[in-house]
Amino acid sequence: MSYVQEKWSPAKEKQLIESPDYKTSCLSTLKSFLSFSSGGSGSSNSSSEDGSDMDGTSDMRHAYSFSSNDDDVQPIRIFSQFDSTQRLKRLRTLMKLNNLTAYIIPSEDEHQSEYTSVKDQRRAYISGFTGSAGVAIVTLHSAALSTDSRYFLQASEQLDGNWTLLKQGVKGYPSWMVWGIDECVYQMDQMGETGDIGVGPRLITWSMGNDLIRKTHENNIRLVNDLDKNLIDAIRGKLKDTGNHEVSIYPYKYSGMDTSDKIVRVRKMMQQEGCFAYVSNMLDSIAYLLNLRGNDIIFNPVFFCYVIIYMDEVVLYIDKKKLTAEVQTYLSDLRIDVRVYDQIWNDLPAITNKSPEEKESNKICLELNSSYSIYINIPSTYEIVFRSILTELKGVKNDIEMENLRESQTIDSLAIVRFLSWFDANHPKRRLNELDVVDKLYEFRNKSLKFKGLSFETIAASGANAAIVHYEPTSDNFGEIETDNVLLLDSGGQYLEGTTDITRTTYVYRDKKPSDELRRSYTLVLKGHLNIAMLRFKFGTSSYYIDSLGRAPLRQYGLDYGHGTGHGIDNYICVHAGPCGLSPSRTSYNYKPLEAGNFISDEPGYYKAGEYGIRIESDVLVVNGDDGRLQFEYLTMVPFCRDLIDLAYLSSEQVKWVDEYHRTVYETLVPHLEAVDDVLAIEWLRRATEPLR
Repeated sequence: MSYVQEKWSPAKEKQLIESPDYKTSCLSTLKSFLSFSSGGSGSSNSSSEDGSDMDGTSDMRHAYSFSSNDDDVQPIRIFSQFDSTQRLKRLRTLMKLNNLTAYIIPSEDEHQSEYTSVKDQRRAYISGFTGSAGVAIVTLHSAALSTDSRYFLQASEQLDGNWTLLKQGVKGYPSWMVWGIDECVYQMDQMGETGDIGVGPRLITWSMGNDLIRKTHENNIRLVNDLDKNLIDAIRGKLKDTGNHEVSIYPYKYSGMDTSDKIVRVRKMMQQEGCFAYVSNMLDSIAYLLNLRGNDIIFNPVFFCYVIIYMDEVVLYIDKKKLTAEVQTYLSDLRIDVRVYDQIWNDLPAITNKSPEEKESNKICLELNSSYSIYINIPSTYEIVFRSILTELKGVKNDIEMENLRESQTIDSLAIVRFLSWFDANHPKRRLNELDVVDKLYEFRNKSLKFKGLSFETIAASGANAAIVHYEPTSDNFGEIETDNVLLLDSGGQYLEGTTDITRTTYVYRDKKPSDELRRSYTLVLKGHLNIAMLRFKFGTSSYYIDSLGRAPLRQYGLDYGHGTGHGIDNYICVHAGPCGLSPSRTSYNYKPLEAGNFISDEPGYYKAGEYGIRIESDVLVVNGDDGRLQFEYLTMVPFCRDLIDLAYLSSEQVKWVDEYHRTVYETLVPHLEAVDDVLAIEWLRRATEPLR
């Protein structure tokens, strides 16, 4: 669910939100790797229909709107190619000055964030590739970018001739690390280069840093991780920090647990590990711990900071300008020591055990994704334990959080249903494009004052574009809505009550019914989705096994998909969260068995390149069943596409489940639709939820 950054077309773009910081904080993020000048302001505001309060939380609305004038809008190339020649030339000049043969440019920031702020989008800046995952490595005579299967097509179109694409997990392609070392060895032997490899130690994990040290040492190559400045920052120049980045308090009625109680729980888990200190660099975890929210990264209400938790004190490292008087008082009442953001790099080498409770301990706990820089700054006299304590606590929702999640799902489902009814009524009458879909769905979400912004860039993919797993339309790259084909809509919202991530695939009918193949593909995806939604399982059941249930119907026909089947979701923080999910193997989002209180997505799919893509995603809560086993409470309230369901592939129990679910959807949403007098949506919902037989 990464967001695509492309050349901006000012004439086609207008703001859909009130925030005066929108152009700088949102559009600059989306277009950060290109130089551009802003133009046009405009704004619109949809009135609230629920009268909810805002609780002083910072506005997180990020979206965009485009003209849908038929004379102005034309579908164009899916992705634009970026000429990286000059930027590579400038980078290589600095590399030579620093005696480097290669330089590594990761995607992440120093907090290992999935989404990054403008200043941290270094890989996109140098390569032009704007997918959310990947590593670039540049040598004095070559350059390569490595990414996973979600982005193969996008990378192949965005990268110019200066780059080699390394396809992760594909036979015959080396890893970026192997490729880089081989290049350095060759350039040392054949060209007389130093062979030294440079990297910013704050931007890689401790495990990656150790791997680099080991593999470079084996090949007589030196890893340079103490450069005075990141070389991409040096050639790009300092980016201006714009927008309102104040931190705000996340009230108890949403968090369901005071920070003091969370700290007590963390310390109990530290004692279990025998640790006297716990260092966290994870922004989502710190936001959860402190019951604070920010606005430093698009789509994620987090703020740049570090935390060290000792047995007798808590230290927060942050830019103090972000703290209002209210927040300063709040932190003071919690007896949290606030220090400047960069002070952590002075404190880590001097860290000592002053705790009377753990006075004999020489252990320090670091996050599983702690940066290499944190790791190497811990004195060698201490033993390091790697455990993401806060992620584990955050992953189990309390009663108040669970009730809030139910409410946020109803609000978001309502917006999607209203959009789908509008789309059903309007696509036969007018030419629509993917950007129209993005804008209109945002408009329906924005009708609620509880809506704080998108949880990721909306994926509105028509026809063949739907076969690109993380395709997003932009002002420079979008398509018209194809009739007699699918429209895949993957979107989510941030609400004070929770974060959502919902996907539905619908059929855009004009005069041709869906093919038998398309209906079979959709129903097999639905069947896998239901295999999980209807499951009852014992605690400790492998999430890898549950993932396989989502794939099983497709695999019977030799089909599959190249992404995980589910991921954890936060309460008004991040749309992708650990420690639990559904995937074929261990990932940073999936390393613990499911337990009651986990909130995850259920999203199998199928993608036929060049023709269509299908994904069905709902958000489900793990709860205790009456029989002592675990089961899923299905929270998303959006119907499946009846036109694409072939009953021959569903069991009678699955048909019954869908009919009961559709009845629940209707009964849940109709009162809300009646309250806003949306007769069109009520009638559409009645048809969409009729019994399958």
